[in-house]
Amino acid sequence: MFLPVAFIALLTAVALAAHRTVPSGRDVAWLAGPDFDDPARPDHREALEVCERYLSRHARHRLVGGVFGVLFAAVVGVRWYGTVTVGIGSGNPLADLLFCAVAGVIIGALSAETFRLGSGRSEQRTASLTPRHVDAGKPRLVLARSLALIALTCGLAAAATGHGVIPVATALVVALPVVVAERVHVAIVTRPRPAMTDRAVLLDTRLRSFAASSVSYLELAAAALMLGWTVSEIQGVNTVVAIGQFVVVVACLIVAVVSLRRAAPQPPRNVAHDLTLSGEPSRT
Repeated sequence: MFLPVAFIALLTAVALAAHRTVPSGRDVAWLAGPDFDDPARPDHREALEVCERYLSRHARHRLVGGVFGVLFAAVVGVRWYGTVTVGIGSGNPLADLLFCAVAGVIIGALSAETFRLGSGRSEQRTASLTPRHVDAGKPRLVLARSLALIALTCGLAAAATGHGVIPVATALVVALPVVVAERVHVAIVTRPRPAMTDRAVLLDTRLRSFAASSVSYLELAAAALMLGWTVSEIQGVNTVVAIGQFVVVVACLIVAVVSLRRAAPQPPRNVAHDLTLSGEPSRT
């Protein structure tokens, strides 16, 4: 009974999410910024089209990643474990709908930025001393790296103290999205630009600002999942430690979901509802 209901819920969620793969005019204007606010001008219209394609790609990749994650958890859970679960620590992470859905959205969103991983050595470039004003989300990156390190330390400590190797194995598996996010973030901030006009540089800076900030939230979400699952897999502890585990797991789940929401390819809700939005399109 559970699987048919879950399948119907999944189809409903996909239908609703698919509607968001087409960015609204507000989303596009927010990303492009006030320097490209006149669709009647050819250069402005071209910039808005670039932003629209960019946001659409992000939304599609997130949707496909999330759907794939849910289907993966359902297949693995039924085939290898005889059941599927929902929530950190209630089963195996590879058979958990929530974990795989969140991880799928993370990896899907990161895949939308993997075009930056190419070196682009064949492109013509120009040297410039102009600094890049990119919101790299450094505080979030530091927090994400810290959570990932804590998770790995907890896993190793559990193995060293006789609590099994499952926690450290879980940490290593769930660390994959964190590593991918770190690599993509570096590429966003440091990848050389080809030769382009001043206005194209301005648009490129805005796209990088959004991407860097968004990926930093994704890395934080992945690191939170990594810590939550690692801690939840530590067995054979006393009551006090078990309570601490529960608190950590719930906190990590909240951080992951909130961070994932903040990384969405759309303006925050507190942004004014007009089409001439100012400032960098960051997620802060």
